[in-house]
Amino acid sequence: MTIDKADADYDEFLEVLNAPAGSELLKPKGNLSDSTHTQNTQPVSFSEYDADVDGLSTNDDPDGPIVYSTEELDAMRAVRTKLVEEHGIAESRVHPAFLAVATINCKLRADETAEKIKKMLELMEKLGCPDGVTGDLWKPEAAYELHPYMAVGRDRRGCCCTWICNSKNGVKKEDERAHVHASIMQYLSVHSDPRTLRNGISFVIDMAGKKEAVLDDKKGNGDSNKKLIQAFYQAMPQRPQIIMIAGCNFLMRTAINLSIKLASMFIKQKILARIFFVSVEDAKSRLPEGNAPVYAGGAAAGITNHEEWVKMRLEKLTIPEL
Repeated sequence: MTIDKADADYDEFLEVLNAPAGSELLKPKGNLSDSTHTQNTQPVSFSEYDADVDGLSTNDDPDGPIVYSTEELDAMRAVRTKLVEEHGIAESRVHPAFLAVATINCKLRADETAEKIKKMLELMEKLGCPDGVTGDLWKPEAAYELHPYMAVGRDRRGCCCTWICNSKNGVKKEDERAHVHASIMQYLSVHSDPRTLRNGISFVIDMAGKKEAVLDDKKGNGDSNKKLIQAFYQAMPQRPQIIMIAGCNFLMRTAINLSIKLASMFIKQKILARIFFVSVEDAKSRLPEGNAPVYAGGAAAGITNHEEWVKMRLEKLTIPEL
C-alpha cells in the first residue's frame, strides 16, 4: 500500500476534497513527471503521527461526564460576550453545548471561536437555518441526513472517530436544513465525552465512488449548493488529530496533492503530518479490533444503530452553566 501526506491545513484540505468535478482545484499544477510530485511508494507508516501524540491527555474518562474547568467556562463566556457585543448575535442562536464544544476545539481562543461561529451562522442562514443552533440537540426530523456517517468505535487513544462514506449525490435543496442539523448532531455527538473533547477526533473519509457522483441540478442536487455546503463544513470548529483519506486512486491522489501543495507555505507542519492517503484496511488498522465500521470488516464497537447512538451521545453532553 502507499501513503502520501497532503500539503494543506484542515480547511484547505476540505476545500480541495469537496471540490466539484472539473474544478480548477482538482487540476494538477505543474509537470507530473517532476520528481517532487512522485507518489510515495513506501509501506504505510504512521510513525510520525504516533510520535506527535505525546502531549495528549488520557486522564479524562472516555465514558464519564464532561466537567468544565474554570478556565474553559471563562473562555466560553468571553466568546458569548464577543458574539453578542461585537457581532450582534443573540445568545438564543447559539446553544450553550455547541458554544462549549466550539470553544474547546479552538483551544479557548475567544476571538477565533467567535469568528468561526459567526461565519457558520451566516452560512446556516443561507442553508435554511436562520434560527442557528437552538432547541433540542437531537432533531429526529433531520436524522435521515446522518446517512454519510458510519457507525464506528473509538481510536487507540480512546477518542471517538468520525468516519464518512462520501455520498455519490449532492444535498437536495429541500434537504439543506436537515443536512445542516444532522452535521451538527454528528459533530456534537462525537465530542460529548471529556477525552475526545479535549484531545480531538480521528477523521476518516472514504472517497470511493466520488468520481462516479451523479449531480443533477434539476433534482436540486449538485454544484448549485455544493460550495455553500462545503463552506459550512469548514466553518465548524474541528480539531482532528489524524485525517485519513481512503479510496483514492493514483490520479485522484495526485490531483489533490498537487492542488493543495500551492497553499503549503501557509500551513503548519504539525497539521501536515496528520493527513494521510490510505486504504480502508489501513484506516481500519488504526482502530482497536472490532471498532471499524461493519462495511469495512469491523463490528462498529457493537453500535447497531448510528442514529440511536448519536441521540444517546447528545443526551449525555454536558451543558455548561454560563
